[in-house]
Amino acid sequence: MKKIRMFFTICLLLNSILAFSQNPTDVGAEYQLLKGRGYSGKSLGVRGETFSDKHSWSVGITKNLSSKGSYSEYRGFGLFFGYRHGFKYNTKGNGNLFAGGRLYLSFENFFGKESANGMSVMPAAEAGYEFLFWKQRIFTSPSIGYGYKFKMTKGNNSLQEDEGGRVIPSLSLGYHFH
Repeated sequence: MKKIRMFFTICLLLNSILAFSQNPTDVGAEYQLLKGRGYSGKSLGVRGETFSDKHSWSVGITKNLSSKGSYSEYRGFGLFFGYRHGFKYNTKGNGNLFAGGRLYLSFENFFGKESANGMSVMPAAEAGYEFLFWKQRIFTSPSIGYGYKFKMTKGNNSLQEDEGGRVIPSLSLGYHFH
């Protein structure tokens, strides 16, 4: 329970800092599926994104969970940092076509005959569209990405399926400050 409170306190602090920047800012939640050869996972987290001109920077904290169909069962958390280039960005419009990249850092606990901790890094490319609603205050951003996950620690209870290419469909939803 203490870890959950700490997770949400850090998320609230992070989002509060981003929300009061001078540039337009998005603060919200994000759901991602991670699909790879023999691999299936999902993550749920909070994210913040700040815009300037035709690009944006994002940061987020995620809770990572393996799907029931995965051989290597795990739970953990992650951080991501990203950059997006907007092809149709404007503050008075109804959206933004974007492409960019992210770097994911994951800290996971693997379960099996024995429990073990693991760390991984995943660079990824993504493309999507941000829709703005309700006087440009609410946003949703469906996107699709592709990344390659590298295990940084050896000797955990995972298989080779935990390292490799990932297709990453995601959906973000939240409040747009401007």
